[in-house]
Amino acid sequence: MSFLFSSRSSKTFKPKKNIPEGSHQYELLKHAEATLGSGNLRQAVMLPEGEDLNEWIAVNTVDFFNQINMLYGTITEFCTEASCPVMSAGPRYEYHWADGANIKKPIKCSAPKYIDYLMTWVQDQLDDETLFPSKIA
Repeated sequence: MSFLFSSRSSKTFKPKKNIPEGSHQYELLKHAEATLGSGNLRQAVMLPEGEDLNEWIAVNTVDFFNQINMLYGTITEFCTEASCPVMSAGPRYEYHWADGANIKKPIKCSAPKYIDYLMTWVQDQLDDETLFPSKIA
């Protein structure tokens, strides 16, 4: 699956993974959003009474992915192949990409390419119904 950053020229961003409005997951997301703004981090991450832990984690994982997507979307024009030729955390740490399936041996790549690989990999995990079922029984 090609990720939304593959065509960087559009500069338009739209999160790929949606939680259907009216679903139980949507209600959990709304609960998380309401408690997150309360200023009490402990309350924001606490499993709501009577809710399934796996469903709570899944909803928050998807929301976190969407938030990271939006954040990255705001800086794509500043981090290009030319301006960010290596994915690094300062001069001492350089990241190489490997996903264990398509790319088994770590490869050196630019920061935008690394992020593209990473976000595509995460999106593929989120789209995998065996890992993140969209319908909870």
